[in-house]
Amino acid sequence: MAGDEPKKNDDEPDYKKWGIIVGTISAVFAILAAVNTLTGFNPLKDLGPSRTNEASASPPLAAVTSAPRTTRTTTAKQTSEPTTTTDDDNVEEETTTRAVRTTTPPSRPEFQVRSSQWNGPCNDTACSMSAVFRNNGGTGTGSATFFVLWPDKFTYLAQCSVVLSRTAQSDFTSAGCVASSAQLQNYFRTHRGGTVRLYVKVES
Repeated sequence: MAGDEPKKNDDEPDYKKWGIIVGTISAVFAILAAVNTLTGFNPLKDLGPSRTNEASASPPLAAVTSAPRTTRTTTAKQTSEPTTTTDDDNVEEETTTRAVRTTTPPSRPEFQVRSSQWNGPCNDTACSMSAVFRNNGGTGTGSATFFVLWPDKFTYLAQCSVVLSRTAQSDFTSAGCVASSAQLQNYFRTHRGGTVRLYVKVES
């Protein structure tokens, strides 16, 4: 009886459905491969990752890698500067100290009259005088002026000058000269047996 034939079930097993899907996809790829072989056109090209995107992703890695080098270089430079600056300062201080020592001028000589005397009596035309000097300053020379004064006033009748020899500090030297003038000669003519005074001025 025809009515007793078994009814066909529409629900097929899952493995048959997957087999159909895989076969369909394989057929599509085969068609695309044939198109690419014949025309050189690859429709799957745009589906892959872009080379431009890959290239743009690399710079951050390079920047991160170079940053530690910059940091190390800067640190080394900062560490070396204080040593150089300190050495230069020491050299400048030593040079300044030597300059001050070499430019200090020596002390000037300073002569003082320790004693003075007549070298014999004055005659009608001149008077001979001498003195002893001590140098209280630095080594050097000086000069002395001898004056023949009026007996009652601080006015001279005659004078003479002499150069003191080079003398070291605290050493003594002696010098003298002969003073003569018309006023001195006139004084002795008008003041027979008169006296005069001796004065010595020293300059360094």
